[in-house]
Amino acid sequence: MKDALVMLVAGLLLAAGSAIGKPFEEGTQYVPITPEPPIGSGDQVEVVEFFWYGCPHCNDFEPVVKKWAAGLQPNVSFTQIPVMFGGPADLHAQVYYALEGMGELERLHEKLFHTMHAEKHKLRTREEVDAFLAENGVDMDKFREAMNSFSVAAKVNRARALMRRYGIRGVPALVVDGRYRSGTGFRSYEEMTEVVDFVVDKVLAQRKAQGNP
Repeated sequence: MKDALVMLVAGLLLAAGSAIGKPFEEGTQYVPITPEPPIGSGDQVEVVEFFWYGCPHCNDFEPVVKKWAAGLQPNVSFTQIPVMFGGPADLHAQVYYALEGMGELERLHEKLFHTMHAEKHKLRTREEVDAFLAENGVDMDKFREAMNSFSVAAKVNRARALMRRYGIRGVPALVVDGRYRSGTGFRSYEEMTEVVDFVVDKVLAQRKAQGNP
């Protein structure tokens, strides 16, 4: 009986170890982007999150990805890009880049999520956005100037082009090195960041294998 119990425990530990050690699957948790870009060089890897302020999943993911990004190695950069799915999403993308150009984004980024989801103020119109920003001490003359600037228009156009290039159809979505985007089958938001770490290592291994250290 004792030997049987030992064998049972050993079997469970082996199964658990296999589950823990199982790599994430290409085509499921992460998906190659086509057409496939050239393999890069060096050890710098870019990770991009596509998001929308109005998305409840992006709101839930925000504290997770923020904590993850704070612990990144120096060779991994993290950038957020607002998506444009039409309507309020397009407006919010412009607001994001206008606030970024004014140096106000860091102060108001989380507040935008909070007011849309915790306070249920969806900020669907320019008037609602302006009222929110004025209440939060934004220089509205500078904001209006930024919203109409060439810089914001260029960044919005680039974001839209990257959405098409990477095949972004839902958010939050993560892209690693322009080569892989997050897929499906995640059991938690934390697992999404674990997949990114896994894919970063995969990208660096690909570079090494190609002789691009």
